[in-house]
Amino acid sequence: MDFTRRHFSSASLAVLGVAAAGGLGTARAADKKITIGLSNGYFGTEWRDQMVSSSQVQFEGYKAQGLANKLVVQQAGADTNAQIQDVRNMIRDRVSIIMLDANSAASLTGVINEAKRAHIPVIAFDQSVTAPYAINVGIDEYDWGKHYAEWIVQQLNGKGLVAVMDGVPGHPAAVARRTAFFDVFNKNPGIKIVWSGYGMWDQAKAQAVMATVLAATPHIDAVCTEDGMGLGIMRAFQAAGRPLPIMTGEAQKSFLLAWKKELDAGHDVHLFARSNPPEIGRTAMGVAVRIANGKTLKPLPNNTYHYPVQVEVTNANLDQLLASVKDKPDGYFLGEWLTEAQLDSLFV
Repeated sequence: MDFTRRHFSSASLAVLGVAAAGGLGTARAADKKITIGLSNGYFGTEWRDQMVSSSQVQFEGYKAQGLANKLVVQQAGADTNAQIQDVRNMIRDRVSIIMLDANSAASLTGVINEAKRAHIPVIAFDQSVTAPYAINVGIDEYDWGKHYAEWIVQQLNGKGLVAVMDGVPGHPAAVARRTAFFDVFNKNPGIKIVWSGYGMWDQAKAQAVMATVLAATPHIDAVCTEDGMGLGIMRAFQAAGRPLPIMTGEAQKSFLLAWKKELDAGHDVHLFARSNPPEIGRTAMGVAVRIANGKTLKPLPNNTYHYPVQVEVTNANLDQLLASVKDKPDGYFLGEWLTEAQLDSLFV
């Protein structure tokens, strides 16, 4: 079996937030045969699996209303050339619109321009692209990372030794967040970076990397990390018999449960997480189906819509948020997305 490229069948996923409801007026896709092409790059993480599944849930709702007919999902892995070929195949097959979670901000410009020549709209979601033809839908990755670094500076009162673990080297989101981290830390001369590197947004890899870092670094006051790596880092400290530092992490149930366990044990831990909702795919799907049905998007600054992240996790609301996801699997990330009314407000 080829584990670098795969198709996903339709699946349902219960998510935190307001369920999609309502319709898009009287427009129907029955005669248009609307096909949505979704090209995902990097995969194999729980976040990406939840993103694809929740996008499919949103699509099925529109299909039931007669607003779309078919969803084609292609997963390229970390190979940008493979993703370019996936998009090229969608253009050849004349899909109605392409949704793209890109491996590269710039390297897909050529194939996006091919879609433009074929008059196929492109929505780059989760990761923004530089091609001016594409509509970007995602969180503001730089601002998201800035919140993390600023929280650490605040917790340290502007002075301390910090380790930084990023996701995938060169990935647009990882680059934006890393830039934000270092912009904030460099403005605070009392903050010293004792190590920085990558954990590939993977819990096991992050744990192994941090174990090596701890063996060579006798003191760390704080760890700045995100998306799927926090629990691995936490376990590395625990395995080394060292108290948890001030640290950021992910709004994922498994991380929140481990956090809760530390507090219940009476440990003085200071952790922070922001939602990076996999359901950005749901929001992007709502935009895509409306465009495919002929609706006109209101002008956007730099052709980009930044989803306003609402959920932040601290010691104060940890119990409340855990209670809200008590029936979800441990790999579940806290989800949020635009309602149908909010989506409608983006259009003329």
